[in-house]
Amino acid sequence: MNSTRLLAVLTASLVTMTGVACKKKETMTAGAAGYGGTGDFGAGGGYDSYGSGANIPLPSRSGSNSFYNASKGQFAPVYFAFDSFQVSSAEMAKVREVAAFAKRNGSELIIAGFTDDVGTEEYNRGLGDRRALAVRDALVGNGVGSSKIQTVSFGEEMLADPGNPRSGKNRRVEFGLIK
Repeated sequence: MNSTRLLAVLTASLVTMTGVACKKKETMTAGAAGYGGTGDFGAGGGYDSYGSGANIPLPSRSGSNSFYNASKGQFAPVYFAFDSFQVSSAEMAKVREVAAFAKRNGSELIIAGFTDDVGTEEYNRGLGDRRALAVRDALVGNGVGSSKIQTVSFGEEMLADPGNPRSGKNRRVEFGLIK
């Protein structure tokens, strides 16, 4: 085989392998994916307009406190509808349980927001953040001190159901107790 033909075959193979190895993402419609779209935004339509939690200052983050070294799994996750960060009335019982525990024990919490894999990574990171902030707001509304709560978003990272990346199990908030 001559060198020109070999180079052509190698180039075609490389292009094919690159296309197979890349993660293909579906795009959402502009209204669903953009801030101020059809999600749970109020009439103001902006990131900070999700609710009264926009007026609750976040505590300063301690470098040693992270979701990775927090004690996890003590509480059930709070699940969300597709493209939503509104805590449903059915999920509020879980929030109240966490609030009662945190008040009783003076616990510090890290709330982590997650999404499914629909949408861009940037949008999902923002949606996970809004979910964590909505649960934080609900906890504060149930008497937990705002200085005891930190939030983080992982977006579409760490899927709860990796075999089904669009599963509702992935659209959640998890709780971690700071050790």
